[in-house]
Amino acid sequence: MQGYQWKGIEDQKRHYMAYRRSVYPQFQSIVHNTYEVQKQALEPELVSDMFSFRYSALGDGYKSQINHFQLRDLVWATSSYDVFYWHSEGVHRWNPWMRTRECIVPRRRFPQGYRLSALCVGNGMVFTGDYRGRYCVAPLWNESETWRPVAMGKLDVDIINHIALGHSSGGAQSILIAHNNGSLHTIDVATLSLRQSRSFDWAVNSCAQTDDGRLQCAVGDNTSGVLLDARASTQSSPAAYLGGHYDYSFSCAFSPDTRLVATGSQDMAARVFDVRWPSKPLAMFCGHIGAMRSVSFSPCGGFLAAAEPADYVHVYDTHGFAHVQDIDLMGEIAGATFSPDSGCLFVGVADALHGGGLLEFTVNNKR
Repeated sequence: MQGYQWKGIEDQKRHYMAYRRSVYPQFQSIVHNTYEVQKQALEPELVSDMFSFRYSALGDGYKSQINHFQLRDLVWATSSYDVFYWHSEGVHRWNPWMRTRECIVPRRRFPQGYRLSALCVGNGMVFTGDYRGRYCVAPLWNESETWRPVAMGKLDVDIINHIALGHSSGGAQSILIAHNNGSLHTIDVATLSLRQSRSFDWAVNSCAQTDDGRLQCAVGDNTSGVLLDARASTQSSPAAYLGGHYDYSFSCAFSPDTRLVATGSQDMAARVFDVRWPSKPLAMFCGHIGAMRSVSFSPCGGFLAAAEPADYVHVYDTHGFAHVQDIDLMGEIAGATFSPDSGCLFVGVADALHGGGLLEFTVNNKR
């Protein structure tokens, strides 16, 4: 998968992975007992037939760049043929079927001193945010230009932690921008104007919105996430709180049917809540090596992917959450994302030592 030949020496691999788990640095914003978290977690049956490895593109040209160790949603797929990732040269597109890559927005098109912290790709656009509160918007396809033009805006001076796609109930395209200073902004994509702004007493590390534009989720430097009515006044209280976390959270995502919302926390756990009864998690799962830095549902709703900071991506069967497949690799994980048809899972590895690059897994339809 990453150029390692483990066949015949599986014991050595198992010992090496155990060694990596024992020495990987743990980061806790709120000191807690990891064993207490693990005692509450479910233990689904471990399977290996949900997704199968298909192809990997390794080397510096395919290696994602992580600028902030806690922010890892840096790989996006708009089809099985179009995978986007942040590279040291700019925003790159990888075609795993043609086995080609191209730089679609070079670094020179960004403002001076632009240090990316957030990436989002969808609806024919690429959105990025940086450490100084600036966000950039560029169309993916523009035949009249050699390079895609970039529009830039700025709302706050603090780091942008996350950008998520959003829609109003009327269908207008928007993006949600989560800031480290506690702001959650909704931006109209057509005009780049501020549509809505909310403020919290804690840093907003991740945000998500349902496809119908009615419900939003925000998690951050708080042990409780919040569900928000997007149509309500910005001064109104949250619709519900997502509790049970022992540490701060850095990822959240809604299921396609909007019934479930998942969070990824630094307490090494991914939690799934039913939005109708969000007082406690419907399901909770623990990782092996560190925080759950990225969570995402497949567009079909049948799978939930939860990526740790390194070495492990867990894929849960959402039909009862009774089965899980642990995809083990080596190196820092920049992100994990499904293709829109749910047929592929793409993982970015930002690690020069252990074979950095992009990995593709395909769903097993015979399961």
